[in-house]
Amino acid sequence: VDDGRSLWGSVVRGLDSSLVASITARHLAGTKAAKQWGAQLHSFCVGLEGSPDLKAAREVADYLGTIHHEFHFTVQDGIDAIEDVIYHIET
Repeated sequence: VDDGRSLWGSVVRGLDSSLVASITARHLAGTKAAKQWGAQLHSFCVGLEGSPDLKAAREVADYLGTIHHEFHFTVQDGIDAIEDVIYHIET
């Protein structure tokens, strides 16, 4: 994601997103984007505190050397968001 200030990627527990982040991190150095925003990829994961997904994403981020961001939510936060999530993903 290009927010005009930095280059963001995503790292989650899944193999597909981890591979995409790995390829992006490796090919970022020396690019126009790296010169403009920096050569270190940002990664993020959203999940419940202490969840295996957060742990796995952190391990992948550490391995790839990304600047990693975690966003935590509670079970109640998830329950409270259900109506909005359904509304926004309805097609």
